[in-house]
Amino acid sequence: MPLAFAEYLQAKFDLDERSLNPEVRAAFLQVLHGLAEVRCIDVGAGTGATARRLLAAGLSTPLALTALDRDPLLLDIAREDALQGLQASGRRAFIETGEVHATEEPRTMLRFLACEFQDHQPEQRCNVITAHAFLDMVPLADALARFATWLEPGGHLYATLNFDGDTTLLPTSDDATFEATLIAHYHDTMERRRMDGRAIGGAFSGRRLHRLLPAHGFDILACGSSDWSITPYLGAYRGGDADCLRALLDMMAGEAQRSGLFDPARLGRWREERMQCLREHRLGLIAHQLDLLARLDP
Repeated sequence: MPLAFAEYLQAKFDLDERSLNPEVRAAFLQVLHGLAEVRCIDVGAGTGATARRLLAAGLSTPLALTALDRDPLLLDIAREDALQGLQASGRRAFIETGEVHATEEPRTMLRFLACEFQDHQPEQRCNVITAHAFLDMVPLADALARFATWLEPGGHLYATLNFDGDTTLLPTSDDATFEATLIAHYHDTMERRRMDGRAIGGAFSGRRLHRLLPAHGFDILACGSSDWSITPYLGAYRGGDADCLRALLDMMAGEAQRSGLFDPARLGRWREERMQCLREHRLGLIAHQLDLLARLDP
């Protein structure tokens, strides 16, 4: 049975955690700890991965986080996860009018808004925007122009796991030519997607983001690779890696099947070969991604 999207997001948390570029992350944490208060908008919040990381960042100053996502069911998971995380850390946390609060110092407030990011109108400017594995799905120039209006001068954008055009499956397939064509098609589906008729970040969102940031008033402070390495470790898969691999194989095969461009029998043989590798703890996947930290010009 295919993995539900919420389950996929939860399964990949540990994978994302170990994939984040450590130098870019350290620079971001330095920024956070230098702020008198953190007022953050998290776009494409999903099940609350960024909220979880911010709550674990050891902040000694107030945190106000607005988590945006189009799917209210994902935000329900994020809200409950944030509440439980605060309580597990010994904080007195509660939900009031859908927001999660912890009132003792440092004060913490997390609100969860189900809307398209382009429809959000913040009541005041924030000093941090986070975008985790999100900017490949929206028009980049439009997003950066919007972020520049949301951020106060000198505010920061931390954009992580921006896919950048390369996926490798290991070991080499018995039908390597077929697999190369299938992966190229999978990347091309990202390139051909549109939002309101406009091209999105797509399969090369990392390098496109790096190019566009200066044109929209941002200085790039740190940049580095955050590649997924979903490979067996000491003979076993870590955390939810096996579920992530299964979901990614389903995505690739699904796009190929829907296109009508691939022989069904050959596609079926390819998928079974890869699933057998997965069952035997031999399958690996490497995906190239970029993390960037940028500051809006004061």
